[in-house]
Amino acid sequence: MDQNEILKYVEPILRFCKKRLNNNHDAEDLAGDIILHILSGMKKYEIESLDAWVWRIAHNRYARIIDAQSKHIMILSGDESLFDIADPINLEAEAEENDKYQMVFQYLHTLASEYKNIFVDYYLGEKSVRELSAKYSLPETTIKWRLNEGRRKIKDRIGENKMDKIYKRINWNTETCNGNAEPNRYLHSQIARAICLAAYEKPVTVEEISVATGIPTMYIEDELPRLEYGDAIKKTGNKYATDFIIFSLENNCKLENVSARLVKKLADHFEKSFTEKADSVERLVFYGNDFGMERLGYIAVPFILRNLVNKIKTELRFENGVYPVRKDGGWGWFIVAESKDECENTDDYNTGCNAAGKGSQSHIYYYWIEKYIRTFIYHGFGTRWLIAEGIPQNSENGFVKTELNDETAAQLIRNGLITKSSSGYKLNFACFSRETFDDFVSMFKIKDKELTAMLSEWIKELRKGFASFVPKRLDSQINQWVACYANRIVGNVTEELINRGVLKTPKDENPLTDGVFYVEGEYVKNI
Repeated sequence: MDQNEILKYVEPILRFCKKRLNNNHDAEDLAGDIILHILSGMKKYEIESLDAWVWRIAHNRYARIIDAQSKHIMILSGDESLFDIADPINLEAEAEENDKYQMVFQYLHTLASEYKNIFVDYYLGEKSVRELSAKYSLPETTIKWRLNEGRRKIKDRIGENKMDKIYKRINWNTETCNGNAEPNRYLHSQIARAICLAAYEKPVTVEEISVATGIPTMYIEDELPRLEYGDAIKKTGNKYATDFIIFSLENNCKLENVSARLVKKLADHFEKSFTEKADSVERLVFYGNDFGMERLGYIAVPFILRNLVNKIKTELRFENGVYPVRKDGGWGWFIVAESKDECENTDDYNTGCNAAGKGSQSHIYYYWIEKYIRTFIYHGFGTRWLIAEGIPQNSENGFVKTELNDETAAQLIRNGLITKSSSGYKLNFACFSRETFDDFVSMFKIKDKELTAMLSEWIKELRKGFASFVPKRLDSQINQWVACYANRIVGNVTEELINRGVLKTPKDENPLTDGVFYVEGEYVKNI
C-alpha cells in the first residue's frame, strides 16, 4: 500500500487529537504517535480498509493516553467491566488486546446522541450523575436510565454481532429528476446514500440506521437535516424514511424483459411509414426537409412513442399526479437508479428530452438515448447557448446570420450543432414552424389498435411490477417511474431501426445530434 495515502489523514487526525486533549502540545504529540503507528502497520500488514485502520489506531493510541492519566477506567459500569485496557508492547499485540475496547467504542457510536453524549461524559469525562443532571437539565433518574439503557443496547449489539459488515460502495445514478429538482446535490455522498438505503424499506431510528450501516450516529445526525431539507428523507416522530423510489439492479432484472415482439412490431410500423412518407416530408416547408428519414426519424420515433405512452397511462389512470413543491424551491421527484459500476451510468436505453427556450417563444429540443447521449450537446456551447444567443431564431434557411468567432464556431462544429460550407455556417439540425412540426409528426401516428393494445398491456404489467417491490408509502411516485421506464421503449425501437439500417448509425467521432430540433412559437406540450 502506498504510504503517501496517509497524507490525507494528517489534518483529520490532528483535529481528532485537539478535540480530545486540552493541551495543543499533547495533541500534536499524540497525532505524531498515531501517524507513526499507522506507517509502521502499513509496512507490516495487509490492510483491507485504510480508513478503518487509521481510526482504529487513532482510538487505540488515545485510549492509552486516557489509561495513563486515570490508571483505571471502567468503560461500562455494573457488576464488572467488559474489559480492562492493556499495555501492549507492539502494534500487533495492541490490536489484539484492544479488540474488546474497539468493539465497545464502535458500538458506542451506534447510540443516539441522547445516550452517547452522556456515556462519553460519564465514562471518559468522569462526571457524576448529579453533574450530568445539571449539564443536560434532566432528572438524575433519567440520567441513570439512559446509562442503563445504553449499556443494554451496546451489550445486545455486541452479542448479535450486527456490526460485522462488508462495506460496499453504493453506485447510484442521481442526476435525473421528474421536474425541477437536484437529487445529486443531496445524494452524491456515500454517507447520504447509505442513510437513505437503510431507511428505505421502513421508517427507522438514528440508532437503527447506525446499526444497519456501521456509520456513527453523530455523522448520521449531521447529515439528516440536509437530507430532510432536500426532501430525500421524511421524519415522523423519532423515525426517518426515504422519500424517493430506489430502482435497484434486482428490480430492473424483474422488469427488463421488454417484449421482443412489441419492439419488432413498433419498428415495423416506423420502417413502413418512413418509406411511405419520405416524399411527403420533403414537400413540407422547413429547414432540414431534405435530411432524409434516416436522420429525421430520430425526432419522429420518440415524439410518437412518448406521446402514445402518455396517452395510454392517462387512459389507464396512471397519471403522474401533481409534482410536489420542494423545501429547496424545486419541484418534482428524484429519479434514483442503481448502476452497474462506479461510472454510475443508467440503462443504455433510458431516454429523455432536454428543452431550452428563451421566454415563452421558440425552443430547441434534444431527444437523447443514454447509449448515445453527450451532455455538451445541451450544456456549454450546446442548445442552451444557441437559443440564448438567438442563433436559430435569427437564421435564414439554416444559414447562421449571427457572427461567430473562430473558436466558438469550431466548438459548435465539434459538438455537431453547425457545419461549415463555402457559403458560411449552417445549422446541423431541423428547424420547424409550429404548423410544419405538427404536420411532420402527424404522418407517423400509430393507428393500429392491436399494436396499441400490446403497448397498453405492457404498461399495465410494468405498473404491477413496480407495485410489487416499492414500499407502500411511496405508491404515489410509482406512476412517474412507470413513465420513465416505459419510455425505454423509445431506446429499444430506435436501436432496432439502427440495426435494420433504417436510421443512421451513430459514430463515436461524431456526436449524435439528429435528435436535436428547433420549433418556433410556444413550448410543444408532451414533448
